[in-house]
Amino acid sequence: MNDSPVRRRLPAVALAVAASVAAAPALAQQGPRPLAPITLEPPAVADPAPAPDRNNPQRPGAAAADGAPPPPRFPGQPPGPASDPATTQPGGPAPVRIEVDQLGRISPDSVGTLTAGQGGFGIDMWAGTGRGVIETLLPRLPVRTTSRAMRDLMRRLLLSTATAPPGGENAKSLVAMRLGALAALGDVAGTDALIKAAPSRGITEELLRAEADLLFVTNDNARACPLVAGQIKDDVSTYWQKAFIFCQSLAGEHDKASLGVSLLREEGEDDPVFFGLIDRLSGVEKFEIESLSSPAPLHFAMVRASRARLPLDVISSDNPSVLRTVATSPNARPELRIDAAERAENIGALRTDVLRQLYAGVTFSEDALDNPLTRAQGDRSPLSRALLYRKALVESVPTALAEVLNRAFGLARDGGRFMAAARAYSGILGNLIPTQDLAWFAPAAVRAAIAAGDADTAGRWLAVLRSGAVLNEDAALERDRLMPLLRLAGLSNEASIDERALRRWAEDAASAADGGSGEQPARRASLLFNILEALGDEVPPALWAGLLAGPPRAPVLMPRAAIWRTLGDAAENGRIGETVLLALLTLGEAGPAEADPIVLGRVVSSLRRAGLEADARAIALEAAVAAGI
Repeated sequence: MNDSPVRRRLPAVALAVAASVAAAPALAQQGPRPLAPITLEPPAVADPAPAPDRNNPQRPGAAAADGAPPPPRFPGQPPGPASDPATTQPGGPAPVRIEVDQLGRISPDSVGTLTAGQGGFGIDMWAGTGRGVIETLLPRLPVRTTSRAMRDLMRRLLLSTATAPPGGENAKSLVAMRLGALAALGDVAGTDALIKAAPSRGITEELLRAEADLLFVTNDNARACPLVAGQIKDDVSTYWQKAFIFCQSLAGEHDKASLGVSLLREEGEDDPVFFGLIDRLSGVEKFEIESLSSPAPLHFAMVRASRARLPLDVISSDNPSVLRTVATSPNARPELRIDAAERAENIGALRTDVLRQLYAGVTFSEDALDNPLTRAQGDRSPLSRALLYRKALVESVPTALAEVLNRAFGLARDGGRFMAAARAYSGILGNLIPTQDLAWFAPAAVRAAIAAGDADTAGRWLAVLRSGAVLNEDAALERDRLMPLLRLAGLSNEASIDERALRRWAEDAASAADGGSGEQPARRASLLFNILEALGDEVPPALWAGLLAGPPRAPVLMPRAAIWRTLGDAAENGRIGETVLLALLTLGEAGPAEADPIVLGRVVSSLRRAGLEADARAIALEAAVAAGI
């Protein structure tokens, strides 16, 4: 018989549980102690007069509302799923269940929240794919990637309603794997929706823990604690013991919580942050967190309840869930929240509106607002980026506003944050009226609008550039430089690629060789040519021949041969889910921005052959923008 420390302590834990479970309903009614909102602390004292909000003209002096409509998408761009974290809150869409047949035998692994019409990959996306392939590949998804296009593919794959291949007696739970991946993506709404969609007979320990973690990370202690109280009767593992002790502290049962803490210490549990926060909640000690580099959802709930400060190293990792939670936490310093929000928004774990609100919520002095460009150039910190955004919000002179936007986009490109900045400023850019006086700004405006997915704004600024190109050679050159990006974005009206403009683009890229080596321009050209051909265009052989002067071989980071070969076979035979899985694994966490042109071309062409044209184009466009095309 297993005589583990947990089993030896079962009688004591059972007594503590019996004494406290009755408090769960009262706790559910009572809820967590109300916390007054903690606003961003100003680095200076003077607050300028409110200016019209360019993201929402109906609300002067405020950032865009959470419910603001998303920017328009390009032709053929994949629709975001109904529970897109960029546009929705936890609760997500209504769960979509597969119809139960006469026998009522339906695998929990087949449930989902997205039909094909809602952005999912269809009921038959696993047709032709073996169960073992899915079980092997799902846990390996690159959930830490910063690629938005890849994350969108992953979310839709994990949330799609689809018939799961049958498994044997030892089959692993696919729905548990999907929940784990969604949680790792920081997709709170998707995790919540999939938990609700899972049939009751599919409830497992993994699903219960996923639900508890979700409730803790969203600060919903009123729902979390009854769940914990119900589970602790049957499972006294360390996870549930710690959660139960926290709930006892919330209910004011500090003596019982102290007894639970003593039991955990005797069992060898080592979590100084947990123990310190319990002491803080009970008033025993004014505990301050010095380090929290690997926070758990329970830690965040305890920090909020105890009004403790989050340390700076809490965002030392790129965990999307952690970044999202810190960004929305009133217990973090303003600069820490903005830093976390920028990183979370960049990977799609946080709505862009939240980042805008954080930027706009910082108060600056009039003197700081008078010199934002100088400060942003010398101090590239989260607060200086917030200052630049605030200046753009209050600037009413079109030429001056264009200068602020141009500087913001330039600094963001240098820092590898161009697409994130383009989304943040999209509302402001969309309200700036294009004129010939601002033609100098048109190339940057078109690129930013394309990066933000705003086809209408891109088209208006492109019209200014095209009209100027009739008489101005520099404007004509800028127009031709934009041609490849317009082609990738689906904004080109021509049936086939403009060979003259592509040749001019290639010549211009070659003349911009870094240090005379030509290595970067040659790679950029190779990347462009590969993805253009993967999307069905034909690049003239003479342009390919211009790239032969370099070394005949180059080191390339390639996927394993089995993945490379199976990706092509899955795409050719229409195995949609398998194609998406393998394409994501082929790109890896580095994503399209760092993929070799050959690898990227293979992924784009495979997605296109599988009928996922819009997703293939989104991957290609992301790579092109990152490369500065």
